[in-house]
Amino acid sequence: PKKPLPIILVISLDLLGIGAMLVIFILFHHVLRLDSSDPLQNIVFGDTQTSVEPTVTPAFEVVEATDAPEATPTISPTPSPTPEPGDFSATFPSDETVDEDVYGSYISDTLRIVITQEENYDAVYFVADVWIKDIQEFKTAFSDDTYGRGYASLPTVIASNNNAILAISGDYYGGRSSGIVIRNGDLYRDSVSTDVCILYADGVMETYYEDEFDIEAAIERGAYQGWSFGPKLIDDGQVPESYNTTSTIISRNPRSAIGYYEPGHYCLVTVDGRQSGYSRGMTLEQLSQTFIDLGCVAAYNLDGGQTAMMVFDDLIVNQPYKGGRTVSDIIYFERSDAE
Repeated sequence: PKKPLPIILVISLDLLGIGAMLVIFILFHHVLRLDSSDPLQNIVFGDTQTSVEPTVTPAFEVVEATDAPEATPTISPTPSPTPEPGDFSATFPSDETVDEDVYGSYISDTLRIVITQEENYDAVYFVADVWIKDIQEFKTAFSDDTYGRGYASLPTVIASNNNAILAISGDYYGGRSSGIVIRNGDLYRDSVSTDVCILYADGVMETYYEDEFDIEAAIERGAYQGWSFGPKLIDDGQVPESYNTTSTIISRNPRSAIGYYEPGHYCLVTVDGRQSGYSRGMTLEQLSQTFIDLGCVAAYNLDGGQTAMMVFDDLIVNQPYKGGRTVSDIIYFERSDAE
């Protein structure tokens, strides 16, 4: 019979095997750029991009001369132009005053941001209340400005590269090989693997359970941004009875999430967690109730944990778990060109 290999040789072979697997992992996830490609489709927003031309009615009705008594001219008011979908000028706040007890604020002709620090459920969280005048103020960005798995940078770096005044970590699409990816009107991935959040070009944000989402209908309607992490946080104005995700995600965690009030009015929320004596994080049920208490009609959970980070004016707002980590994408709002 053959002699057994010396124990030191067995250990050495095991270590070599583990080392080879680590090299392969690093090669595929940090060196090779997986799924890197151009968009599958540029989404044409159809009627949402078509301006409505005002119908001009003459100020006076011309009446033919007759033997009848002279008619009094009929005055018809000229109708006001109808705003294009995606134009929120009519609801954009004109008041520039901001309470003194806020974490930070930014006001321009097209963007209004007010950030507050809150505490509830033994958790510290930050709420960025955001008003935009036009849908194109709502932006997303990839790490290295490139779509594909394997690209990752700190949110502060991506924000700085895109002149962002406010940014939060996104859905970390690069950590998965499936799930809807729509960014700034471009469709990059069309597979559905979890609950979906879509921001349409008319400013409406809707969340969908996995089995009810129709990608073709969303494209036809004019999907502008689309995320896949989830789950959806509000169901018909209530905390959902259950969540389409794992027990690990349901439990207390640092959080990154987005909420919707009405077209042109949104909020970004970052919850700190896993830090004893400071902030424990929130369960999904607590996060849902937080958005309901804020007055949102829809809300969606983004990638949290160590990923969760909010950046304002080039500074990290929250206290990320273990200092945060690199991500594949962010949601952001840009500084005014005048600055």
